[in-house]
Amino acid sequence: MYRFTSIARPIDPAYLTNRALLMILPLLMLASGGLASLYDMGDGPAAAAFSGALAAFAAWALTRELAPDYSGAAFVALALAWVANIALGATSVMLLFVALLLVRLVNRSTGPQWRLADTFGVLGFCIWAAVSARQPLLLVVTAGAFTLDATLKEPLRRHYFAAAACLPVLIWMLLGNAGLMAGDLTALDWGLISVFAGGIVLMVATSSEPVSYCDTSPERLDRVRVNAGLVIGWLAAFQALLTDGPSAWVETPIWACMIAVLVSFADRIRKRTPRSTGVG
Repeated sequence: MYRFTSIARPIDPAYLTNRALLMILPLLMLASGGLASLYDMGDGPAAAAFSGALAAFAAWALTRELAPDYSGAAFVALALAWVANIALGATSVMLLFVALLLVRLVNRSTGPQWRLADTFGVLGFCIWAAVSARQPLLLVVTAGAFTLDATLKEPLRRHYFAAAACLPVLIWMLLGNAGLMAGDLTALDWGLISVFAGGIVLMVATSSEPVSYCDTSPERLDRVRVNAGLVIGWLAAFQALLTDGPSAWVETPIWACMIAVLVSFADRIRKRTPRSTGVG
């Protein structure tokens, strides 16, 4: 596969976490379809089964990119995304796949630099997603991801041109009256945004060298690239809130990924903190 593309990451059942995913997804499909049939939800059992499994898988895959060393976080995100899909109607997964590709672009989890076809394919997909969702700020995040890949360790310089290609589309969307920022974000929304942002900053500031390896080489992932990828993922979620307002909290399961990453980070910090013996 890697002879043709540097984007894909096959789900190799040789790894325990991948085998667990392959066993869980069919169960979630059955559960989603059963609940839809029982409570007459959505467009029917088949659609619910597909939607529930897709949301869970997308959240799992994105979280694996956001926090490569936190394998448990991906399954927390999977569970949260499935619940959000069933209970809140969080069925839009397009943003998760955009974020997945952009984070993978920056953290180089597959290993090799992207081929020219990879660049054109992902750039085109991100532009289509931004226009389709009417989220012009997603183009800013896309340009930022390509710029980072052209700047960080082992840079791919042509990605400066990919970043620049986002600018005319952004201008075109703004001239077409695409909303740049929602005016209905409340103090509670901004408070939650601040909590998430603070958690991401703390995670980046205290991160250690990754222990995860690239898919195609024995080299470990680069710390700066992993942290930059995490920030890109957060910005992809944040821009949706800025553009679409409070509805973005429940329209997409991307926030399940952010919650899972930060909860796993907090749990790891808790385990590292020595407990008091009570002896004074």
